[in-house]
Order: sequence, then structure tokens, then C-alpha cells
Amino acid sequence: MKKLLSVLLVMAVVMSFATVMSVSADEKEDLVSAGASQDVETAAADGNVSVGAGTDTEASGTSGKVYFEKPSWSGKIYCHIFETKSGTSFLNWQQKKERLEEEGGKLVYDLSKLDESTQLKGGLKAGTDYSIMFSDDTGNETCPLMFNTNCIGDTVKVTSNEKSFENNVDSTKHSYPIAWTTNAKKYGIPLMITSVGTVQGEFIAKGAKPSDIVKTWDKDYKQYPNKASYSPQSSARDHKTRLAELEKEFDKMVKEGKVLIVGGGTYTESSSSGSSSNSSSNSSSNSSSDSSSNSSSNSSSKTVYKDKNGNTVTKNADGTYTDANGNTVDASDVTATTETTDTVTTGESPVALYVGLGVMLAAAGVYFLTRKKKEA
Repeated sequence: MKKLLSVLLVMAVVMSFATVMSVSADEKEDLVSAGASQDVETAAADGNVSVGAGTDTEASGTSGKVYFEKPSWSGKIYCHIFETKSGTSFLNWQQKKERLEEEGGKLVYDLSKLDESTQLKGGLKAGTDYSIMFSDDTGNETCPLMFNTNCIGDTVKVTSNEKSFENNVDSTKHSYPIAWTTNAKKYGIPLMITSVGTVQGEFIAKGAKPSDIVKTWDKDYKQYPNKASYSPQSSARDHKTRLAELEKEFDKMVKEGKVLIVGGGTYTESSSSGSSSNSSSNSSSNSSSDSSSNSSSNSSSKTVYKDKNGNTVTKNADGTYTDANGNTVDASDVTATTETTDTVTTGESPVALYVGLGVMLAAAGVYFLTRKKKEA
């Protein structure tokens, strides 16, 4: 009889242990699921992440209009919009859907037409930088002008009667400079170096560096300036000399505050390096916070933020994102995912632990009473 009771006691202990393991695993799964849902919902509410990026649930296009102050052009006027970073256009040049209509003495373009694009699906998206150009069917054309959804409702105007803007690739072609009426201080002509080494524009995207523009020119135009065309800004007659001049010129522009950031602000070297230090400190604080949170909740899940190329980025305290080099990453390119581990530890749920202990105590009580009865 004593051996039988011993076996029953062992079985009770094993069953109670299995109960603890089972309940802990279930509760842990609930915690992970709830945590992931709450984190994604919070991120979406803050506007810091595209929920379901890359899926069919991705945000649809933004509606609204932009206006163009009618210049003294005689032909039909069109509006061409493309993504600044990739250079991909919504619609083909002067396609019928790019045609402007006249409204109240101004030309207007309905941005909802971009929703029909098969090249940039989803239409105009908040947080993404775009460029806009205007042209007619008689050969008139403007330079590109940076903008995003904050410029909806604003009016573009031609700022000079002369075609003073040099084509980025073909220096023999020129176009009209343009500017926004209300948002001119935040969105303007992108900073660039043409094929023959002419510097134009003043705006760069958030997270970009002016030095990168010089490096791109050095890589793409090693054969320029050539004998057929030289930059009017320099007497340099070879690539190496103009490159050295450009490096000095860009350094000077930065020191004089002549390089502007899209959306507002002036680019400085200190702010650029500051992003790196902020990334480091915030990464440390975030890691500490995550560790503390996991310790208290006993959850093995953590939120990981990645850019559209799959690289891990850091979410800073102010809601911005930076990559491993400290460069700012556009929030619209960031996706939040929750990573979990399969490791299950015991003792995670107080309720489950108490249930297990109760079973063991009950088994011990039965054994004790049976033994007392036998001795009596």
C-alpha cells in the first residue's frame, strides 16, 4: 500500500509540473500576441510606421489638389510627379492623366489621378518625398520641385522668365525655375550637380548628406567636363580639378547654412554627427527599457524595426528612426515586427504555480492521512 501511495505522489508531482508548464506556455502566447498587437497599434497611432507594409492592407493614395499659376505658355499643360529617392514616376510623361484643368484662373491637378498608377502603386503617400514638374506640348518645361503631402493645396509659380535651370544630364537644355507659394522655405529645388559640374538647388532629403551628392557626381561623370560643354561656374577643364572645387564649395555651403532639409531646417555637420550619438544613446536606453519590460512581464518577445531593405533600425525617443550609421530613416519606410523565442520557463505565472503547489499539498495530505489510519 505504501508503495502504491508513493507512486501516486510521484504522479501527482509530475502532473502538477506539467500543469505549470502548460499554463505558462498558454499565458506566454497570450502575452506575446497582446504585446505585438498593442505595439503595432501604438506605432500606427503615432504615425511612425506603415502597418502591414508590403501587403494588401497598405495605405491607399492621398487625395487633394495642387495648383499652377498659369505662365504665358500657349500649349496644353501637364504635371509630372515622381518619387525623389528612386526616380520612379507615377505616370508616363505627358500622359492624358497628367493633364491640368483650369479652375478660378489657375491650373489645377487632381492628385487622386495618381491612384491609378501601375508604377507606384497606392498613390501619394504621407512621409514620402516626391518631385513635381510642369510642361506643355510646345516644348516649355520647368525644373523639378520637391514636395510631399504637406504641400497639398499649395500653388506653384514660375520664378523667372528665363530658362536658367540646366538639365541634369544634357547641359545644352534648360528649363524654367519654379517655387511653392506657401511652402517655399520647406520644399524647393533639390540640390544637385549637373553632368558638367554645375551646382543647382539647395534642398536635400532628411538623412541625406551633401557629400553623397559629390560622391555620386564623381562616380557617374568621370568623363566630364568634356570639350563640348563646361560648367559656367568654373574654368576647370578636367574632372579631377572640378571635383576638388565641388568638395570645397559644398563644405562652404554647409558652413554658410545654404543647404536646406526637406520639411524645414538647415543641414549642419554637427546635426549629422548628432544623429549618430543620439542613435547610440537611444539604442542603449531602448535596450534597457526593453530588457526591463521583458523582465517584469516575463515575455520573450521584442519589437524589431526594419527599413524597406530589411536592415534593422533604431526607434528613437522622439519617434524618429536611425540606421546603424546614425542616418535618419524615413518613417514611411519602417516596418515593426515582433520576434519571439520558443523557450518556455517555469514559474512565469503565479496562478499556475499556486495550482501546482495545491495539487502537491493535496497528494501529501492524502498520503499522511492514509499512513495515520494504518498506524492506528
